Amino acid sequence: MRVIIHVGMHKTGSSSIQNYFSQHAGDGFKYASWRGPNHSGLFALLFQELEEAKAYHGFNVRGQEFLDRLGEMQKLWRRRLEADLAEAKAGGKDFILSAEDISAPPFEKATIAMRDLFEQWADEIVVIGYVRPPLSYARSAFQQRLKGGSVDRLKIFGLWPAYRKRFEKLDTTFGRDRVHLKKFDPDALVGGNVVADFGHQIGVDVDASKAERANETLSLEATALLFLQRLKGDGYVGGFPKAPAANDKFIAALGRIGTRQLGFSDALWGPVLQHNDEDMKWMEARLGTDLADRPDARYTAIDSEDDLIAIAVENYPALEEALIACIRSSDTPAQERTVRALDSLRRHCY
Repeated sequence: MRVIIHVGMHKTGSSSIQNYFSQHAGDGFKYASWRGPNHSGLFALLFQELEEAKAYHGFNVRGQEFLDRLGEMQKLWRRRLEADLAEAKAGGKDFILSAEDISAPPFEKATIAMRDLFEQWADEIVVIGYVRPPLSYARSAFQQRLKGGSVDRLKIFGLWPAYRKRFEKLDTTFGRDRVHLKKFDPDALVGGNVVADFGHQIGVDVDASKAERANETLSLEATALLFLQRLKGDGYVGGFPKAPAANDKFIAALGRIGTRQLGFSDALWGPVLQHNDEDMKWMEARLGTDLADRPDARYTAIDSEDDLIAIAVENYPALEEALIACIRSSDTPAQERTVRALDSLRRHCY
């Protein structure tokens, strides 16, 4: 049995890969069971120590009651994972696990623990990852971190992908011959599509017409509004089990605003690129190709946080429309909806 581990990196079409292969499991492979297609939470739950798992970003926003159940959940999902592995092995199938967080720098010990388990089951372990050029990664990563509430400032140096910290640990843990990395570039991907490319690498035919794009990028205007909310508003409101779903609904409402795309100016990004020159060279040597970002006039370059705040303020009328649409489309009972609207009006009047 082959165990195929897809490690991201983040912002390389991972959600599209996860959605497709979770929905199209067939005779040839078993896709790991979990609450959703993305196995990052499963990876964090099973292969970290319990106290580390409690600090995981997908768990710590759900409140103490949820965290108190993590130990029990670890045992339950460990049994399910081993049952999946046993099913795949008995049926002569490959086993697929897909989690971008495997390639995130903080998870070295968890990655080793995962390898140790899979080596007990697998005849072969294959690790597949995609590597995004740094500026395009930074634009998407900034938006994703705003969505997740993990940043509320534009710390531009912190958006560097840290290539060596991500991928050298995989080479060391699994052996470089097991780790297959590819540049995330439509010209380098089979069919120009990351889902089709991943399928090609593991020997699975993919119906490209069913490989939908997922986790779409926010517009510049929506990003600016979200930035202002994280910076000066209530930020990411958590502490209850459905906090991630509520946050997703908020992001979706903002996501209908704006059409421009976020870019970083040369003055803002240039020093980051220069500072990380050695890391860039290491990654290019590991890939055997260049990772330079292509100039793209579609992006509106910002120079600072002040630029984002100004764009947010300019889009206040669109924000008003989104607020009204959210109130009107609420599926809560009429009385509760009315009370919420009254409290919202009261806050604006006080």
